[in-house]
Amino acid sequence: MYIPACPLTEANAEYLVRQREAFVNGTPGPDFPGGKGESEHFGRYTADYVQRTIHSEAQRAMGLTKWDTKEQGLGNGQRRMLKKANQILGFEAGE
Repeated sequence: MYIPACPLTEANAEYLVRQREAFVNGTPGPDFPGGKGESEHFGRYTADYVQRTIHSEAQRAMGLTKWDTKEQGLGNGQRRMLKKANQILGFEAGE
């Protein structure tokens, strides 16, 4: 079981790219030993399944959905970090 609980920083967004790739491939995350993981399991969750059935916050935590930079109550620094994370994750073009 993987429980992501960390502040959103550039370093953590870069890690999330690797974690997302491992999930999509069904292999262990970057902070676990190598191996086949669940890559050969029949019926394992896919990114498509998660995007159709799981709440958007969980999708964001898995790097599958972009962060909402227009969310009410965010400060300028928070908006910049969300935008940067979206760029790192490949959801937006860099500047």
